[in-house]
Amino acid sequence: MPKLLFIFFWVININSFGQNYLDLQDKLRPVGPENILKSPDYYTWGSSVVQGNDGKYYMFYNRWLHGVRPLDDDSLNYIFNGFSGWLKYGEIACGVSDNLEGPYKYVATVLKSTGQEGRWDRFTMTNPHIEKFGDYYYLYYVSTNFDSGYVSKNGTKNKEELQWMRYNCAQSIGVIKVKSINDFLIGNFQYPKQPIVKVDNVRTFEVANNPSVTQGPDGRYYMMYKSRKPGGHMTFWFAVADRPDASFTTISNVTSEADMASEDPCMWYDKRRNRFYAVAKYFSNSKNYGLQFGSLILIESKDGKVWQLAKHSEVSERELLFKSGKKEMLARLERPFIYLDKNGTPLALFAAASFEPPGGGDPLQVPDEKNTFNVCIPLKR
Repeated sequence: MPKLLFIFFWVININSFGQNYLDLQDKLRPVGPENILKSPDYYTWGSSVVQGNDGKYYMFYNRWLHGVRPLDDDSLNYIFNGFSGWLKYGEIACGVSDNLEGPYKYVATVLKSTGQEGRWDRFTMTNPHIEKFGDYYYLYYVSTNFDSGYVSKNGTKNKEELQWMRYNCAQSIGVIKVKSINDFLIGNFQYPKQPIVKVDNVRTFEVANNPSVTQGPDGRYYMMYKSRKPGGHMTFWFAVADRPDASFTTISNVTSEADMASEDPCMWYDKRRNRFYAVAKYFSNSKNYGLQFGSLILIESKDGKVWQLAKHSEVSERELLFKSGKKEMLARLERPFIYLDKNGTPLALFAAASFEPPGGGDPLQVPDEKNTFNVCIPLKR
């Protein structure tokens, strides 16, 4: 090949690679009723999807009943009425569909809190994240107990706020390993005695939740999770383990400045672009990045240690575009999950949503617009 022709193709190849930026916003497709999972009796909130060995798709999702909580074990239990019940009464359910994009149908409740005093998983089951590594399925989740010794770190709180924090600040991350999806459905597993990431009041500060796990280019397993500075904003941390069900060791901070306060990360490693990506809910009122509060954003890192906004950082504002052509504004769009095919190509964005702010009003009579749901937003191939 002539030298000049070789240089021409080399330049073209370099330019093409340099422009190979992931743009999820450009891939969003309209949704229809078949893409939504909603219950008249439960708040439905957040999902993680995996394909089973039978070729079907299984959605692991968080839910809890509408209504008023009994005062049997806590005289302040009314703080968990309605939507706030996620912190104490959440459970993880499983739905199934023949198609990735739905519709999904509830088949079983997979995880419920143990209720055992002294255990780390006494209350709630939330933040499910399902992965298949090798021949096993791993379900990551969050549970909590009651920290009677919690002391407010930013001034006196009223009794309801203080009681909430005693539950909230004990959140830790666990994982359950099974051979088949059916093991989850029939309860063929053991609840772990200890979490794999827990509050240490040093790096994880007040909470450890929102886990997302992927395998890195070195074969090790990496987790991004959320914490919160006492009385302050949310932070992301990066942790590593040699096995997907081992205890994870925190190795670096992802975001800590208030301008980048975020929650609900969904992280993966892109082998073609040689970098980690994470979609998250932007939780800052700062206008420094021109992002809408509560919108979904994309961040990236080449090594997992230094993170930045991706070139195409905006994934979605709080809105849904329907196949009818109608665009609906949302009060909430959270808990993003990106489903990848075997080649690592994003095929769908799952999220939790509501048209009006959930909670408030009569917890026994939840109007449809205040009820929550999971949505699958298909992505262009």
